[in-house]
Amino acid sequence: MALACSVRDYKLGTFLLQRKITGIASNSQPPLRIAYRIFRPSLMRTQKAPLVLIHGGPSLASEYLDPISDESLSLKDRSLVLYDQLGCGWSSIPQEDEWYGIENMAVDLTELLCHLQKQYKMEKYHLCGHSLGGAIGYEALRIQSLGNVGVENMPRCLSFILSNASTNFILSDSERCRLYDQLQGQQSSGRVSSKDLRENFFRAHICRTTEIPPALKSALTRRGKVWSANDFVAVPLDTDVRFPPVLIIRGEHDFITETCTSAWNDLIGKSGARTIQKVVMSECAHYPHLEHPMEYAREIHCFCSLAE
Repeated sequence: MALACSVRDYKLGTFLLQRKITGIASNSQPPLRIAYRIFRPSLMRTQKAPLVLIHGGPSLASEYLDPISDESLSLKDRSLVLYDQLGCGWSSIPQEDEWYGIENMAVDLTELLCHLQKQYKMEKYHLCGHSLGGAIGYEALRIQSLGNVGVENMPRCLSFILSNASTNFILSDSERCRLYDQLQGQQSSGRVSSKDLRENFFRAHICRTTEIPPALKSALTRRGKVWSANDFVAVPLDTDVRFPPVLIIRGEHDFITETCTSAWNDLIGKSGARTIQKVVMSECAHYPHLEHPMEYAREIHCFCSLAE
């Protein structure tokens, strides 16, 4: 079931990044902006805290997450904030590789949260990271928990959703290859072409909709700056930090398998997280918000509501 964005209460915004690159003179560094969109901005300061969504990629613009904002879904009673990471969408796209990487994107996310606090009086929020976005969100919260962000009064994260997010990208690449080889072995007798095999893998383990949803198709065809996060391995939290409740959600057929997500328990469980909940969505792969949007939104809505 594919949904289109049907929200009329909608606001665009940008802010100027403050971070700089070591080794490059400040006067040589261009002004860089992060673009964001707020669905239902009139609800930003209600009792239901806004949900900030972090897209994956790298450089897969946030538009593929737009259908989550549909007015027919359970999240219709709260604001949603989507932003384009540096290098894609409506944000600046510098070509120097030094601007990129998960740690840099985590710093940019922290700057976005501070901007929303200043601009919209956002004192609390929920955070949802999809795929690579889960790693960025985790790293941002981990750094914030150590007090290393140079900001005294950060807005408070009420809950963190790790959606289709791996703890170890080398491991998830290995799982993707294993599933691809398995599918190839199953179809070898039928003389399937390489192109057909790739398409079959996409339908089996990436997005199981009959057709590629328009929001995802558009994002895939408009990828931004190419950069790599293949060496990411999540670092454990300190045992004495306070961490929000965590929901780990993935699709039954996702190439991000249980093997890729099981370590989140050990990484987060020793911290002060009150709750670690797991959901596996049946008949879904890597984009459950597009494959079964109502169920996906309902799971997130219920989890956020319990954390408030």
